[in-house]
Amino acid sequence: MKKIVVVLGVALALAVGVSVRSSLHARSLRKQMTDLQVKLEKIEAKLQPLEAKRSASKRITKEFDIPAGSVQTLSFSAAVAPGTLSGKWRSSGEVWRGADDSISGFTLSDPSDAVLDSAFRNSSGSFIVKVSSPGKHTFFFENAGPQRSTPRRVFLDAEFKPD
Repeated sequence: MKKIVVVLGVALALAVGVSVRSSLHARSLRKQMTDLQVKLEKIEAKLQPLEAKRSASKRITKEFDIPAGSVQTLSFSAAVAPGTLSGKWRSSGEVWRGADDSISGFTLSDPSDAVLDSAFRNSSGSFIVKVSSPGKHTFFFENAGPQRSTPRRVFLDAEFKPD
């Protein structure tokens, strides 16, 4: 009987030890999980501004026709500022057998209508401008004047990237 009591006592001690050890291990795992959650939240907070910048980038690719004697506008809205708007454009009168490919004017303005870039009597151009305020920016393509008796086709390829 004494042997059985000793064996039961040892078994009980082992069971209690295993239980205590399991409890300590579970607490340790909960602590590790909490620490990992805090680290994840810090990483997400650091990524949030980068994601906002990525989503604010905007690509503008357009092809359109400008009738003779008119002005065609194209607008885009910069959601954030500052940033950089860069790109190129070209025009062609070939489709309508125009005397040349040029348009009479290109202008890019900001939300306050200040001119950011312009070109006159060209058939192509490029631009790199600083966007200092969010809002609607407008491209103006003019096909007017005595030598502009045929339409022009314009190709615009631009991209806005926040700083």
